[in-house]
Amino acid sequence: MIRVSPAYVVWLLATTACGAGALPGPSYVAQPTSALVAVPYPPPPARVESVPPRPRSTAAWIDGEWSWRRRRWLWVSGRWVEPPRGARYAPWTLVRAADGTLYEAPGAWRDARGGEVAPPAPLAQASVSDAAVVDANGEWRAAGRTLRPPGAPVREASR
Repeated sequence: MIRVSPAYVVWLLATTACGAGALPGPSYVAQPTSALVAVPYPPPPARVESVPPRPRSTAAWIDGEWSWRRRRWLWVSGRWVEPPRGARYAPWTLVRAADGTLYEAPGAWRDARGGEVAPPAPLAQASVSDAAVVDANGEWRAAGRTLRPPGAPVREASR
């Protein structure tokens, strides 16, 4: 009989539940400081997403992210995309300056010179839970609205 330590079992369950293997992502690049915009308060905790199967072997996964729009935080769901040729992805960034000001830059595709590139249409999107989430203080917070990812087709309302 093989003996397994309880710590190993906890580690194994945690890494399995959290996805021990990383999803294949695009090539990354840092956000330029010119992309930062001051925001009045930090976003809520991240939303819970279910990642759909990879639609093709060349697809890259873009994690869901918070986006500051119309004076509030909105969630942009994770998605599989075909990376634009020659572009790298600058993931959304949240930073606090020495004076306490909070800045955000939304995720964006950038060319070799750092210019923004039009986002590719999603090949598949994550399913996003709208359930409340627990913040860093252990308090329940409403999840907020979810937006279509950039380049996603507009769905017609059912009649």
